[in-house]
Amino acid sequence: MFLDFYGLREQPFGVTPDPAYLYLSGTHRQALAALLCGIKADRGFLALIAESGMGKTTLLYRLMEELHDSARTVFLFQTQCDSREFFCYLLGELGIETTGMGLASMHKKLNHVLFNEMLAGRRFVLVVDEAQDLEEPVLETIRLLSDFETTHAKLLEIVLAGQPQLAEKLAQRGLSQLRQRIAILSRLEPLSADETACYIEHRLKVAGYSGDPLFTPDALALIAEQSQGIPREINNICFNVLLLGAARRNQTISAEIAREAKEYQTIGAEIARVVLPNITADSIVPEPQTQGSPPAMAPCQTSPPSLSLGEPFIEPAKEINDLIARRAYELFESSGFTHGHGYEDWLRAESEILLQAPVDVTETETGFIIRADVPGFGEKDLEVRAAPGSLCITGKRQESSDQKEGMTIYSERRSKHIFRVLQLPAEIDPDTVHVTVSDGLVEIKLLKAGLSKKVLLAKAATV
Repeated sequence: MFLDFYGLREQPFGVTPDPAYLYLSGTHRQALAALLCGIKADRGFLALIAESGMGKTTLLYRLMEELHDSARTVFLFQTQCDSREFFCYLLGELGIETTGMGLASMHKKLNHVLFNEMLAGRRFVLVVDEAQDLEEPVLETIRLLSDFETTHAKLLEIVLAGQPQLAEKLAQRGLSQLRQRIAILSRLEPLSADETACYIEHRLKVAGYSGDPLFTPDALALIAEQSQGIPREINNICFNVLLLGAARRNQTISAEIAREAKEYQTIGAEIARVVLPNITADSIVPEPQTQGSPPAMAPCQTSPPSLSLGEPFIEPAKEINDLIARRAYELFESSGFTHGHGYEDWLRAESEILLQAPVDVTETETGFIIRADVPGFGEKDLEVRAAPGSLCITGKRQESSDQKEGMTIYSERRSKHIFRVLQLPAEIDPDTVHVTVSDGLVEIKLLKAGLSKKVLLAKAATV
C-alpha cells in the first residue's frame, strides 16, 4: 500500500483499538484520569459515555494497560444477554465452568475470586463495553455486584461504558439505585480542528513517520471539517487520503487530494476494507475506466455495493467490524504489544469470526433466486435484509473455547458470523422476500420491482 512510500513502519490509521495510538484530547485525557482516580479511590461504579467512533474502546484498553500491574481486569462486550448469561460470560473469562450452576452458586464463586484477589493486594476491575445494550434486569444484576465488599473496601470496581443511550437508560426511574451508585461519569467529545491536526500527527509518529509535515494545513483543516472531529471518521478519511496520495506519487497531502479522496470514499468501500473477506485495500480507490472497457464487476456481483447510510446493512457490518477489531487487539496484547503485525492480526481475527458463504444467484423473468451455503446455521441464526438494489445475508452462532491470553482475560465465547452483500442488476421489491433454510442451504426468492402484484410470495425479511 502506502507504507513504504511514506516511510511508515505500520498502518497509522487502522481499525483496531490499539492504545499505543490513543491521542489524549482534552476530554479523553480527563476521562482517563477520572476513571483511574475513581478506581484507585475504590469508588465502586464509574461510567464512560461516548458516541460511536469516539475512541471509547481504545481508551478502555489504555485504562486496562495502566492497571495491568495493580489489578486483575475483565473486559466484557457481549451485552445482549440475560442476567444468567452475563454471569456465565464473567465467570467463563475467569476460567470457571458454569454448566448446571445457578445464580447463587455463581455469586459464591465470584466472591471467592474477589476475596483471593484482595488477599493478594490486587484490585478487581470489571469493564463492560457497549453497556447501552444491557436490559434493565441485567443492569440491576450488575448493581448488586457492588455488594461484594468488606467493611473497609470494595472488592469490585465496575466501569460501564456505552453510547448516549446508556445515559438515557440510567436516567430511568427503575434504575435510580444504580444511578446513585455511579460516582464518576465521563464523556468524550469530538476533537477540535487543532486536536484533529495533533491526532493525525500523533498517529503518524507512532507508526514511524519522521519526515517533514505530511499534511498541509489546508488539508488538515478540510479533514477536520469532513470528519466533524470523530476519530473513526478521521482514520477512514486519512487512510483513503494516503492511498490516493501514494497512487499519485505525492510526497505531501494537499487539500485537493483530501477532497478527492473523500469523494472516492463510500460506505461500501469501507465495509469492503474492514469486514468482507477477499477484498484488498488496493480495491478501495476505484480504477478509472476507459471508454468501451468492460465493467469492473460482473452484472450480479457478490462484492459490496456502494451503500448509503439509509440502507439496512450498516448495523450488522459495524457489529462484525467491532468484533474483529477487539479480537485483533487481543492478539496484539497476547504478543506482548509487539507492533508491526496489525495487518496479520486483523486477518487472523477476521478468519476466526467471519465465515465464507458461497452464493449462487439465478435471475428469472420476474425476480431472482439466491442460494447460499450456510452449514451449521439454523433459521434462528440467519437474517436477510433487502434494499431496492441489493441484498444482505447475515448469520451468527456461538462457539466456545477455553484459551487464555496474558494476565488480562478475555471472553473466548466467540461468535461465528456470515456477512454477504449482493448487488443485483435490477431493482427488487424489498417487501417480497421469501426465505427457506434446509440442510445448511438458505434459499431466497424475491421479485423485481413492480411485479409484486403479479406474483405472490411470502414476506420474510427475517428468517
